[in-house]
Amino acid sequence: MGIFFLNQLPIFHVYLKGKYVYKKVISIIVVGLLVLATVTSIGFYFSRPQEVASAGSEPTPRSAPAMPSEEVVTPQTDSQEVLSITQNGITVKITSAQVISTGLEIGICYTALDNGEWRPLPAPLFYGKYEIYPDEIEFLANEILADGKNTGTRCALIRYRIGDLNTITPPIKFSILRFYTPGREMYSPCEELQQRLATNPQAQSYGLKAKCEENADGSTNVTLVENDKSITMEEAQKALNIIASAEVTGNWEFTITDIKK
Repeated sequence: MGIFFLNQLPIFHVYLKGKYVYKKVISIIVVGLLVLATVTSIGFYFSRPQEVASAGSEPTPRSAPAMPSEEVVTPQTDSQEVLSITQNGITVKITSAQVISTGLEIGICYTALDNGEWRPLPAPLFYGKYEIYPDEIEFLANEILADGKNTGTRCALIRYRIGDLNTITPPIKFSILRFYTPGREMYSPCEELQQRLATNPQAQSYGLKAKCEENADGSTNVTLVENDKSITMEEAQKALNIIASAEVTGNWEFTITDIKK
């Protein structure tokens, strides 16, 4: 509403029986305007939404307008993208990388193609100007054995002995050159092969059956006897050769940027 100034009210002219009578009607106008202002104020008051405040409490504040919600996206770093590599049927995952009292320890989990004792052959570790050879491997007890339908999983801690821990700075180049499975004392060489054929999912899906003969030096001669009709003999022979060799080559190479100290 505007502001009214009393000293600016006009003088009204009233015409009565052909005569002009000048009369100040300031008092009447003032009263009328005050009544009008009062009525307008009352209407404005009741037209506003009312806020209720209890005794001894602050008035309830009005909430701010709701802002559009933002989806929280966790960016994937380069190190995360290379922490898992699959090659030649074997997936290698980096599970940890930390500085220990004797150097650096890297944890891995990897696919076991059958129930043989699959072991990794790690390459030297590279960072800065340093090349460090692996010192020891500890196999963990959480092994999942292959059963002919599913491959297994083995996990290990690979340790590198480093004299000056202060030299350990990322990025670090870590790689596995190959996986191999040595013979177990409980089996003869041919028994070892037959055990691995029976627990290898690819051998089972290909329907591989083989004849095995042992030589005097401990080596074996393996001959393909039967395979599923869904694959060619060449495919079956290639798969059997790989299984009989007890070795899968890589390279599974990682760049590790996050190291726990």
